[in-house]
Amino acid sequence: MPLMTAYRRVSAVAVAALLISGVTAPAALAATPDRAPAASVVAPSPNTALVGAGLTLDLDALLDLEAHGLVAVGIGGAVAVDGEVSLKVGRGSVLTHKNKQIVGGKVLLQGGVELRKGAKKVRVTNLAVDIRTGAITAKVGAKANVRLGAVVKADEVHAELHEGTSKATLSLATDGIALNAAAFADLGTQLGTCIEIDTDTVIDAALDVDLDLAVGAVVDVDLVAALGLDVALDLDLDLGLDLDAILDLDADVDLGLNLGIL
Repeated sequence: MPLMTAYRRVSAVAVAALLISGVTAPAALAATPDRAPAASVVAPSPNTALVGAGLTLDLDALLDLEAHGLVAVGIGGAVAVDGEVSLKVGRGSVLTHKNKQIVGGKVLLQGGVELRKGAKKVRVTNLAVDIRTGAITAKVGAKANVRLGAVVKADEVHAELHEGTSKATLSLATDGIALNAAAFADLGTQLGTCIEIDTDTVIDAALDVDLDLAVGAVVDVDLVAALGLDVALDLDLDLGLDLDAILDLDADVDLGLNLGIL
């Protein structure tokens, strides 16, 4: 199940503002009319670091904690309040892109949650989301790489630029997470309770990551194209530079993100 197939296009004006912003690239993009701004692009790096809010989901809605006599506690920096758990993006999280396409990567999440029932405790840690497949895995008790579910394939995933910066936020779970019923049944067994989840259960969740569209003060053109941002501009703004030449993109090409095939 692919994590996503397409990013909603960001407005041309917003991207133009990013490219000419004094915050992001004042020297590289200050082109003169008779000289092409060749220094405004860089060779793409295959991996772009991810940070940000990470994963938020409602364990109470998922597990009906009180009915099962369960308590959820955030561990390792994760926060659990009234059954709602939030885990931030951890070190080593990357988005991998090549030839203007997203080809993989992982979101690693900090900390985890400890589920308690009386004297019994089970920790769910090492949560990771595979960006290409959408698979969500974790260490559950002593078992590593347990597949908890997968992010539901979305027709569009929202990409939002942060005004005045080269940062963007990607929302990767707007259609929720499909759960692995067998994994949760086993979790219930470890806790001495019966956790039954339909095989087609989808839970609402948020998975938000931040990344930088620039390397230092220079826009990473391959990354911008891989995210499907609307950078094939059709504007007459007297910007003093040729954005189409900088970005080397064809306005007629569909830059939608396809993660189904590497």
